[in-house]
Amino acid sequence: MALTLQKQTLNFVLDQGCTFSKVVTAKDTAGANVTISTGTTAGKMRQSYHSSNNVHAFTTVIEGSNVTFSLTSTETTAILDGNYVFDVEYTQAGGDIERVVEGLITVSPEATK
Repeated sequence: MALTLQKQTLNFVLDQGCTFSKVVTAKDTAGANVTISTGTTAGKMRQSYHSSNNVHAFTTVIEGSNVTFSLTSTETTAILDGNYVFDVEYTQAGGDIERVVEGLITVSPEATK
């Protein structure tokens, strides 16, 4: 049976040069937690919805209802400061794709290098 997720819109600050990791709990349209037992997740951030450069892929992990997306400190060091859009999508075993979360990430520049 296909899941129906309620997309969440969240905004974050990413500190350049630091590990970035966020956990989002998958919810259904009634607001209840949804356990994800099959399928995969993938997420990216980019400078705009239309840009093909400065694209950064998150490492994603599913654990029950929780979807974790992250970047290492080495990966965040390579990201220019500024504002980015992001999303994380869930691909069900049958191929249907749903968005778990989307929003903005503001990259705060690093002084200690």
